[in-house]
Amino acid sequence: MQKLLIFIVFLPLAVFAQELPPVLNYSPNDYEAGNQNWMISQGENHQVYVANNSGLLHFDGEHWILYKVPGGTAVRSVLASEENIYTGSYMDFGFWQANENGRLRYFSLKDSVSSGLIDGEQFWDIKEVDDHVIFQSHQRLYSFNKKSGKVTSVITETNISNLFKIRNKIYYQIADKGLFIVQDGIGRPFISEEKIENKYIIGLFPYSDDKILAVTRDDGVYIITGNQWEEFSINDYPLSTSFFSASYLKDGTLALGSIGSGLYVIDLNGNRLFHLLQPTVLNNTFLSVMEDQEGNLWGGLDNGIAVINKESPFRLFVDIFGEIGTVYCSSVVNDIFYLGTNQGLYFKKFGSDEAFSLIPGTTGQVWSINNINGNVYAGHDRGTFRINGNSTSHIWDGLGTWTVRSIGSGILQGHYNGLSFLPDSVSQGTPRYLENFDLSARNILVENDSVVWVGHYHKGVLRLKLNKDYTRVVELENYDKIDLPGLGPEVFMYNQEIYYSTEDSVYLYDKKKNIFTPDNELNKLTRKNDRISGNSYSLNDGTWWTFSKDYLYYVARDPFEQKLIGHKIPLPIENRNITNGFENISILEKNRYLVGSNLGYIEFTLPLEKIPSGDLSINAVGTSVKGEKYTYRELNAKKLELENDMNSILFLFSIPNYQSLTKTEYSYRLLNFSSSWSKWDYTGIAAFENLPSGNYTFEVKGRINDHETETLSYNFSISKPWYYSNVAIASYILLFFLGLLVIHYVYKRHHKKIIQEKEKNLRMQTLEAEQQIIKLQKEHLERDMEEKNGQLAASTMSLIKKNEFLSNLKKELKNTEISKVKGVIKTIDKEIKEEDNWKMFREAFKNVDKDFFEKIKAKHPELTSNDLRLCAYLRLNLSSKEIAPLINISLKSVEIKRYRLRKKMNLPREVNLTDYIIDI
Repeated sequence: MQKLLIFIVFLPLAVFAQELPPVLNYSPNDYEAGNQNWMISQGENHQVYVANNSGLLHFDGEHWILYKVPGGTAVRSVLASEENIYTGSYMDFGFWQANENGRLRYFSLKDSVSSGLIDGEQFWDIKEVDDHVIFQSHQRLYSFNKKSGKVTSVITETNISNLFKIRNKIYYQIADKGLFIVQDGIGRPFISEEKIENKYIIGLFPYSDDKILAVTRDDGVYIITGNQWEEFSINDYPLSTSFFSASYLKDGTLALGSIGSGLYVIDLNGNRLFHLLQPTVLNNTFLSVMEDQEGNLWGGLDNGIAVINKESPFRLFVDIFGEIGTVYCSSVVNDIFYLGTNQGLYFKKFGSDEAFSLIPGTTGQVWSINNINGNVYAGHDRGTFRINGNSTSHIWDGLGTWTVRSIGSGILQGHYNGLSFLPDSVSQGTPRYLENFDLSARNILVENDSVVWVGHYHKGVLRLKLNKDYTRVVELENYDKIDLPGLGPEVFMYNQEIYYSTEDSVYLYDKKKNIFTPDNELNKLTRKNDRISGNSYSLNDGTWWTFSKDYLYYVARDPFEQKLIGHKIPLPIENRNITNGFENISILEKNRYLVGSNLGYIEFTLPLEKIPSGDLSINAVGTSVKGEKYTYRELNAKKLELENDMNSILFLFSIPNYQSLTKTEYSYRLLNFSSSWSKWDYTGIAAFENLPSGNYTFEVKGRINDHETETLSYNFSISKPWYYSNVAIASYILLFFLGLLVIHYVYKRHHKKIIQEKEKNLRMQTLEAEQQIIKLQKEHLERDMEEKNGQLAASTMSLIKKNEFLSNLKKELKNTEISKVKGVIKTIDKEIKEEDNWKMFREAFKNVDKDFFEKIKAKHPELTSNDLRLCAYLRLNLSSKEIAPLINISLKSVEIKRYRLRKKMNLPREVNLTDYIIDI
């Protein structure tokens, strides 16, 4: 039962064999938001905004961003106008504006409604007229004046079903009341309910000069002239389908989004241009349809978003369910369109939408379709078939025919294990293999009736000479010393010249030298094309085709300059997706080509018109400290200045290009970090971490199908760390000089200390020398003193002796009574009392102790000269007995003098007078 249900649901896919425009699908996993998308709008910057169940979706062509409204409710409507993005949601409406960092900020208008919102209001549509933005809920129309910022309630009704804008006027429908127009701020009846008959209008569009095209949900299309409501008949209009959304396109066609039946695009003559269903799109319910500035159709689905490249030069036939299989060859003969696939040979009338049908008896792998002299042959895994319209005859049942070529009076067949010849009629001979050659011959080229070239993926290029009966190979020349990368060489003829191609190069056969040379115009035009195989096709319109990962390349002769020109067709391998070496292309009609794939085929017409896209823009600049979240920065800053630890930076950039079969690539560099451009990639993100301090310029450029955009730049700087700042450097310099001063001071101090120590040592040495000198002087003085003391003592003792002698002599003479003796005695007394003796003694004493008299006189100024004489004798430690003769007095008198001297000096009894005087 389940299988039957699936068959019934997808049965329409087997009915029509449509070539559809390319489709981009975005699932909720891609944009990371809710599944339902209610309305879509495109801004002047070509970026897209979507009213999603989870909030407002913003798509810049590379990155999806979700903005949630307060309360996190679903956004039901959106309108991008100039710098504002207007949205309506549950119990709220307002607008969004981009901050300096490019992120959107929401401004609610609900509090500007003086009467407040009606409980449960949701805003389902938004239209703009002059300076007014109209928000529609089921209960009211609100007008927001962009200049004054004032919100007014224009219409209040119980069931406003929709909102339309026609020629700068606002229309709305009220269930059971008809169609109304807003004039002078008042809703006025436009078409009565009696005329509309409760038909639910999903779209009103301007049509001709004074007419309006009205599309209903379930009842077809109508024309409004004045206030007249008339049915507009369209042939084969899908009246059985219930539609939810509609858009009248710039080319005059009508896009109808259905509830459960996909998207229809029809013209008003009833021609169905295409019908999109699952799984071509993610969901069959189109909640909204919007045509963007490039002519793409955006579908807000019940589950996801679809972008239909309606203006694309490509059309795709996608065999999703494998009814036909991988297309290996195709051809149009006598208005019949043939497809050779891995499942058989299929046909249909060329240009019709009818399904392909299998030609009976051809089930299996078809390798080639060959039109030779009006006869069509199919190379098949089971041999060779001759095709006649929608029937065939199996004319050769050998093992695996790769291809068929005309030669002589018959055809030459390349097989899995050699060559065979088949005459035009059986009477001319029987089909036969050629002897002396048993290699697989998938690629053969007939140079003339006797020479055949074979490209073999192991053996290289072979040149075969055949006998006249085509029964054997009589000569074989192997050009085996050639470059054989990948799947080997493909031999072909172009402009009457023989070539072979590999995935790296194209070689021309030089007949005179009998060699293949890379020095040729085809090789020069294609050697940088990054081909994925040597497979190539020389078509009968004078073009030569080859294949790369992202492009088809072809060479054609310029009609004016008569030289070969290389061209490229953007068709990525993921859309062709066929085994390398089996790529194929055929011409269907003038300038119209078909490329086979493993899911059907792709058609395109030359020349390709360039599809416009938005401009490259830097959408976000984020910075962070390593390991933390990014903070978004101002986009239009002349120069962003960052702290030293804020040295990780992220750039998001994009080109709003929504073409499925074209690739948008980006390259960037960071000047002062790297001067070389990055490799082209598709991410639209550049991140740099742990950048050193300095001034930087980020540059980015884009490329669409080899057409480069202008280069954008963004300047920023990262400050030096605090220890590299100018203040720090000044401090370092100051500290350096302070250090020098300290070092100088310490060195000077140390040097001074050394000098002081040396001076001290010198002084010590000097002092020691002086002490030594003093010591020597002292010793000398002591010797002198001793000598002088000795002399003084000797002199004193001599004087004492003399005086004693004279005293004794006097005593003896006194006893003599001789008159002359008295004279002698007087002479003796005079000698004893002679002051000259004292003077002589005093001078000698001063030489020995010159300061004595001054010292003792200073201490005892009351002493007389006689006292000083006694002190001098006592200084010499003379006894009283020795002093007496010197003074010429008695011993007793000396003692008395000593006593008196002690008294004058106030010496205590216990102090010895002599010791005291000696110590002075």
